[in-house]
Amino acid sequence: MRSKLDGWMPLFAGTALLTLALGASAQPAVAKQKPTPARATAAPAVVSAPERVRELGGIEEYRLPNGLQILLFPDATQTTTTVNITYRVGSRHESPGEYGMAHLLEHLLFKGTQRQQDIPGAMAQRGVRFNGTTTVDRTNYFASFNANADTLGFLLDLEADRMVNSRVAKADLDTEMTVVRNEFERGENQPFAVLMQRVNAAAFAWHPYGNATIGPKSDIENVPIEKLQGFYKRFYRPDNATLLIAGQFDRAATLALISRHFGPLARPAQPVPQPYTVEPAQDGERSVVVRRVGGQPILLAAYHVPAITHPDTPAILVYGLLMSLQPSGQLYKQLVEPKLAVAAGISGLGGVDPGTTSAFAALPPGADVDKVQALLLDLAEGRSVQPFEESELARVRDIALNSYRQQMKNPEALIQQISGLVAAGDWRLLFQLMEDIPKVTLADVERVRTAYFRPANRTLGRYLPAEQVERVEIPAAPALDQRLATLQGPPKVEEGEQLEPVPTVLETRMVRTTLPSGIHLHTLRKQTRGNTVVLQMQLRWGERDATFVRKGTGMIGSLMNEGSAGYSKQQLQDALIKLRAGLNVSSYDQGATLYLSAERDTLLPALHVLADVLRRPLLPQDAFDREIKATISGIEASRQEPGVLRQEATRAHYNRARGVTLGHPDYVMGVDERLAEVRKTTLDDVRRFYGEYWSADDAQVSVVGALPDGLAAELDRLFGDWKKPAAPRFVRHVPQYAAVPPARFDAIARDKPNAIVRLHQPLALNSEQPDFVALQLAVQVFGGGGLESRLSERVRQKEGLTYGIGASLSAGYWGNDGSFAVQASYAPDKRDRIIAVIQEEIARMGRDGITAAELSRAQKDISEARRQGRADPGTLVSVLSNLAEYGETWLASHKRDEALAAVTVEQANAAWRRYIRADGFIISTAGDFKTP
Repeated sequence: MRSKLDGWMPLFAGTALLTLALGASAQPAVAKQKPTPARATAAPAVVSAPERVRELGGIEEYRLPNGLQILLFPDATQTTTTVNITYRVGSRHESPGEYGMAHLLEHLLFKGTQRQQDIPGAMAQRGVRFNGTTTVDRTNYFASFNANADTLGFLLDLEADRMVNSRVAKADLDTEMTVVRNEFERGENQPFAVLMQRVNAAAFAWHPYGNATIGPKSDIENVPIEKLQGFYKRFYRPDNATLLIAGQFDRAATLALISRHFGPLARPAQPVPQPYTVEPAQDGERSVVVRRVGGQPILLAAYHVPAITHPDTPAILVYGLLMSLQPSGQLYKQLVEPKLAVAAGISGLGGVDPGTTSAFAALPPGADVDKVQALLLDLAEGRSVQPFEESELARVRDIALNSYRQQMKNPEALIQQISGLVAAGDWRLLFQLMEDIPKVTLADVERVRTAYFRPANRTLGRYLPAEQVERVEIPAAPALDQRLATLQGPPKVEEGEQLEPVPTVLETRMVRTTLPSGIHLHTLRKQTRGNTVVLQMQLRWGERDATFVRKGTGMIGSLMNEGSAGYSKQQLQDALIKLRAGLNVSSYDQGATLYLSAERDTLLPALHVLADVLRRPLLPQDAFDREIKATISGIEASRQEPGVLRQEATRAHYNRARGVTLGHPDYVMGVDERLAEVRKTTLDDVRRFYGEYWSADDAQVSVVGALPDGLAAELDRLFGDWKKPAAPRFVRHVPQYAAVPPARFDAIARDKPNAIVRLHQPLALNSEQPDFVALQLAVQVFGGGGLESRLSERVRQKEGLTYGIGASLSAGYWGNDGSFAVQASYAPDKRDRIIAVIQEEIARMGRDGITAAELSRAQKDISEARRQGRADPGTLVSVLSNLAEYGETWLASHKRDEALAAVTVEQANAAWRRYIRADGFIISTAGDFKTP
């Protein structure tokens, strides 16, 4: 199964049960070839209403006579609605010569139908955020929007229409094929993703799980349109789909709309084709070696495990967590802590059919690979592992239950998780797993390790002959009715309130206070789902030139996770788990930002933990050494990456133009200079800076959510006396514009199928200048609006040169150091063409300007994004913090909204022509270009 992996990382996130594959979206096109004929709907005389099947965990299941499954998760306190349709078809349904077809078809379904010629444009008009994803087992399409009955009706009509009437035409395939090919090439740039695909291919001799979801380049380039059309007709049908709707909506009206749009669709006479290949038991170790330029050593050992519906799945999941968690996991203790590896873990589960669980380790350059490999396999397979303790098992149970609770607070995220389980057999499997995890015993963990984590069932990066043949038979999963027979409904979390996310309403909930100690406290009371409350603390100190020369300032925040005088690293993790809290500390030269999430009844106890961590951190030597080694390893591994090579080629030009040298804060350092700086850093540097600067001398706290009583008094008690009178006071740095002349740089990135390009232009601009908003809208039209932008329409849709391209405008509140940039990926042999096309679009923008329709769409897109952000507590607390720093109220945000709505076409075009010079770009590329 394909997943979006940048380098290496553990695949577990809390109790994430499936590794969902990388989705891809597409752009509209007008087909000139003969499209797929519309299928007859054969509407019955009377369309029946959906039949209620069951309710579990607040999710209601219905079924239409034509077989369409419907899942509703209503939550009137949400301000958004999400519509998701999942088809039980993925790459495991493909045949030789058709690999990657499910994913390619996902792209083509955004090309439109006879009634809906421009799906991305129609979505953008309504402020809808949308995408699609494909995995080995399923394809889904999802859209999120601010709750609106008309938009919901539009989406249901659209999904019913493209279920049977999508235009799957040769003209669209010709351009979209190159987009998907570029997506394939991007994945080939990622060492971990490449290694995982090669290991999967070796692990499965017959089952299609061994095939990458995106497919091989040959099939992407050559698949006939007739095969895609036939694939579409076979699998896109109501009895092979599940429609999920979550958030705010009217239940009765929505069910009526579903009947109206989906009810007339006929169930085909032929049943849905189902694959029947069963992977035989592996009869010995298998191995594979991947050699690529750049990156760092990685070991990956895959073990066959049963389908996710099997009763052993919870124990396999728990085993992976027990081995992987930091700092208690034995892979972490025996590989990462002694600095043999920079990361290690066990993750992955089966799917509809038996799949794999993998043990992995990422090694620093120069590591003893054989030694680490032997230790990794001994640990994963139980030969050198220490017995687990009941306290470790209890910790994993708490993590699982906390993760479940967090999922139930966010219906929109929950349906993405359920989408994968729908394909695995039944959406209720999520709740079954949540019931089973607390029942897992240490004996169960040992049993599954002994059963599945064995050499004969392993695929590694090398071949090692076995002394005797072993076969691990994967048991069949029981019937679903039997498996789910004793399932009980989960508890429901507390409901929240519906609060209109507009500045005038948000201002009515604000309380601004200066505490006796001088701490500034800004709160916004909002009854959230699950009584969630989010706190952000901003600490500031010093002057930029003085703090910049201090070493290790950015390491302090990450070292806070290592514990304090009152909590060891493990005790700190356990305390946060028990309090259902999350903590993140980021540090930099002139301050630190702390995020604390909890619930109303746990926030104050969590603040006690935070106070001990901030005021009495351990900053231990062993953790510092690991951090230094991991940083050096990461920098070394990045040397051959296109982004790093591109920056290496351009940095001298920027440094000369700005008149700065090594040691100046604005100087762009090279790889070797960064390494030298890291190697010179000592723990004494870190501790000394902490001792001299870290305090609440200049502190600002913003809190959003279900506020507990006594918050202000507790903050003042815990942090009010954390003072350092001798510490240098905060002096804000105001960045200033510096002109950089246009230039062209091309860097060679060997063995990288995917190339990159960046066009950059510095601007004398900040966000408070009168014409900033007008320029922001022009840039949104040009390249910031997603699939419907000028750049995407031309470069991706028409030319088929890229999978991803966009433009961005950067301008801060302070100073005037702004910039405009265009970035894209492409095949290396298309470098000159993609640059020429981008330059043509820049020139056209300056010559012709934008239209009223484009402006209106951009205004709606930005305003809808703001509205959605203001509905999320995590985003809202950051906005609150910014307003406090600027000395503003929500009235300022309201005025910005008004300014956005008031921009005219003439103003947007004038702003573009005033700031963007077609001949003023620094153009830089990196890729495996053909050179003499």
